[in-house]
Amino acid sequence: MRISPRKIENQEQAKTLMRDYGVSPEGIDIMAPKSVYAAFTIEDISSWEANIIKQQLLSLGSDSAVCRKALIREMNTRTLIFGTVSQLRALSEKLRGQPFQLRQIGQTIARQLDAICFPHRQLRARTKKINVQRPVVCGIVNMTVDSFSGDGLLRSGVRWTSSTRSKLRSVLLSQAEEMLADGADMLDIGAESTRPFSRSVSENEERKRIAFAVRTLRRRFSKVPLSVDTSKYSVARTAVEEGIDLVNDVTALRTSPKIAQLVKRYKLGCVLMHMKGTPATMQKNPSYQDVVSEISDFFEERLAFCAEHGIHSAQLCLDPGIGFGKRLEDNLKIIRHLPSLKKFGLPLFIGISRKSFLGKVTGAAVQERLAGSLAAEVLALINGANILRVHDVKETVQAAKVVARTEQVQ
Repeated sequence: MRISPRKIENQEQAKTLMRDYGVSPEGIDIMAPKSVYAAFTIEDISSWEANIIKQQLLSLGSDSAVCRKALIREMNTRTLIFGTVSQLRALSEKLRGQPFQLRQIGQTIARQLDAICFPHRQLRARTKKINVQRPVVCGIVNMTVDSFSGDGLLRSGVRWTSSTRSKLRSVLLSQAEEMLADGADMLDIGAESTRPFSRSVSENEERKRIAFAVRTLRRRFSKVPLSVDTSKYSVARTAVEEGIDLVNDVTALRTSPKIAQLVKRYKLGCVLMHMKGTPATMQKNPSYQDVVSEISDFFEERLAFCAEHGIHSAQLCLDPGIGFGKRLEDNLKIIRHLPSLKKFGLPLFIGISRKSFLGKVTGAAVQERLAGSLAAEVLALINGANILRVHDVKETVQAAKVVARTEQVQ
């Protein structure tokens, strides 16, 4: 006889394992939700609400953790609830018949369980569908002078003459071809640096750079998803006219809300990123009480904005903005707690590559942060990231393949 512990992270894993053991399809449907555990924190509720939840969970064979003081007197408190997916679904049903906040709590638990158990499997981007069930690698194309990573294609500036255009087109195509040959699934094109303390470029200059880059790449790579990194409406509109598929907005449509009209009309993919402040100010003493909770609240508001403007959730992905108005500890906490952002059921778009927090951890200069980048990206994938925005495509693709294959093994 042999008894061994097994780690079951989701219902798909449970179903695969049960199929291997010859369980009937009907049995699998019944038992899979019973084999996966989940936990939620509920904040700012009354002690009597917390105690009702605890009693309901006890009746279902599970439990919750509540402050000891909240068990004996009335106060505002928080609670940690846990159990199998089946138990938590049953709890949500029981709470829906209760008054006040309990009904809303039940509805929210049910919605988040659905998002976690049945996330979007594709990201819609214009006419393209990007499969996010496996790791997606997005290569960075910087049409900038002052990229923090030193890979901007306009290092010394460019005067737009026929000869410089020809040379730049050749360099741009060569970089894109290399990234795609190395396994990049998509390309993200930016024409204004968003590194800390960077200065903005004129709208006209950014439009000129983006139009040139998108036109050049779209003519050569018609089937490759292309993303534009901008928060300006006119730049996004120009990119759309040249054939872009996604808008990657570091301000999550706050700077230029009209971009939402483009996203809706052309059915573009859209990356909503969290950033505190602006690139010029974001690293001036940023602070959070709970960075993950604050990012979560931010996404709640931005997703409501998108829904109000007719943007389908299948067009959206979320970027917690690692390095954008974050301290070292904040960046590490975001990577550690990415699973909490899966409650939205949307793909997570993560930019870690070569960022300064890696230098603070390792002491490595920008061009020497490959190992640190890969380590952080692998952790991000394990914790739920779907799309990695990177400079070092070849190495990232290899690391992502190992993660993907390992997760397939039962």
